[in-house]
Amino acid sequence: MGQDIVVDLGRQMLWVTLMLIGPLIGTALVVGLLIGIFQAATSIQEQTLTFLPKLFAVLGVFVIAMPWFLQKIMSFTSALLKNLFAYTF
Repeated sequence: MGQDIVVDLGRQMLWVTLMLIGPLIGTALVVGLLIGIFQAATSIQEQTLTFLPKLFAVLGVFVIAMPWFLQKIMSFTSALLKNLFAYTF
């Protein structure tokens, strides 16, 4: 297995990882920003107020996007296993 194959596999793995965590991180960012604006507008400075809405929002996006997540993971794994023989030599 050459160095270029290992680098390519690592690049593909990182790309799939970023595609999978992007919607979750983006959701947490948007919900946190909206809650921060709400807290600034109402002068409520409760730190625990941000946790549950972010948790529920990320969980909701996770449940909604689960078929897409599984499809991406399965296609990456399938391509990796199909090319396993080519990678070994």
